[in-house]
Amino acid sequence: MNRIRIGAIGLGNVGSAQVETIARSVGAGDLVAVSDLDVARAQVIADALPGAVRVFEMPEELIASDEVDAVTIASSAESHLSLVLACIEHRKPVFCEKPLALTAADCEQILDAEVRAGRRFVQVGFMRRYDGAFADLKSVVDTGDLGEIVSLQFVHRAADVPPWVTSSAHTTEAVVHEADSTRWLLDDEIVEVRVTGNGGRFGLDEWLDPQFFYFRTARGVMIYSEVFLKATYGYEIGCDVVGRQGVGRLTNATPVSVSLDFRESGVREADFTVRFGDAYRRELEAWALDAVGGVVNGPNAWDGYCAAAVTDACLQSLERGTPVDVQYRPRPTLY
Repeated sequence: MNRIRIGAIGLGNVGSAQVETIARSVGAGDLVAVSDLDVARAQVIADALPGAVRVFEMPEELIASDEVDAVTIASSAESHLSLVLACIEHRKPVFCEKPLALTAADCEQILDAEVRAGRRFVQVGFMRRYDGAFADLKSVVDTGDLGEIVSLQFVHRAADVPPWVTSSAHTTEAVVHEADSTRWLLDDEIVEVRVTGNGGRFGLDEWLDPQFFYFRTARGVMIYSEVFLKATYGYEIGCDVVGRQGVGRLTNATPVSVSLDFRESGVREADFTVRFGDAYRRELEAWALDAVGGVVNGPNAWDGYCAAAVTDACLQSLERGTPVDVQYRPRPTLY
């Protein structure tokens, strides 16, 4: 098999951009099917795409179809567990947007399913690993030129989020990326977390924005991340890797800047779909090629599980106002 037939589930903000990328930019795959809760919207999107794209009313039917070789999932996080398990049951490669599932316990069900199946089927959408700037930062770390790494300092800011978003989204939708980036950049595990809102406030019942995350890794590296979801001025991602002999810095281009209402600064993008557009394309291209070969070389189910273990602890810390240890199960030999 030199190409795969891809079915896409979920056509919201991320999913609609995803199907455009698959249909027009993924050489190893053909988009043949889509499914969304809004069937009429799915039909409109399918009709605008090149080729014949079938609309399935039920995502389970898409997964089971003999017309589909591999599946992408960009539906609500609540749906990920059952849909990923269905893909594994049908032995179909699946690209699942983060989070892999809502909790680490749910992710463990996916791990167990892959172990029973005897191979990896799942790649998780941690697109920063495919971003040119983050890849360059990883290369700098891997050279050892920075010396012993002592801290990572992240910035994660968005202009705005929908009114239904709650304070848990800072963890499940945002800092989950910093959790994975930390593990990937350092090849180290996060073992303790502490989370607070502005002024040291904590709790899950009120809107707390920004939030501040403090991680400690197994090797003692200290991680700080500011997550500000209604920063108003634009979308900004930053990361400083601080070593004893130097600093690797991922920032916007302008050395000194003031950002107001999407103007000035080095803030180049309005949202994540622009900032990471190339990364989304690269990860889908890589996933499709791996799916053709029957392998998973990108972020796998174990990576999704570890990120979920961290975010579980973050939510506990935000609720309690105390540090929380991260709990992991033993790593299966499959990973």
